[in-house]
Amino acid sequence: MILEPSGRIRKEAFCTRPMVCPYCNGRGWFHTNQQEPETEPCPDCQGTGEVIALVTIDWKPNNEN
Repeated sequence: MILEPSGRIRKEAFCTRPMVCPYCNGRGWFHTNQQEPETEPCPDCQGTGEVIALVTIDWKPNNEN
């Protein structure tokens, strides 16, 4: 993939489609204890069961010349 700025230099962001959280397998939670039915939200997806990748490109001047 070749990245080229289009027009003025600015910050760009791209987002992937939602994917099943690999940490909780899409449940969005974990049992806090084997003996009790209490749950806690997944720290990676914050309870949604899905994650996205947000890629940010910040174009800067080339000051190496």
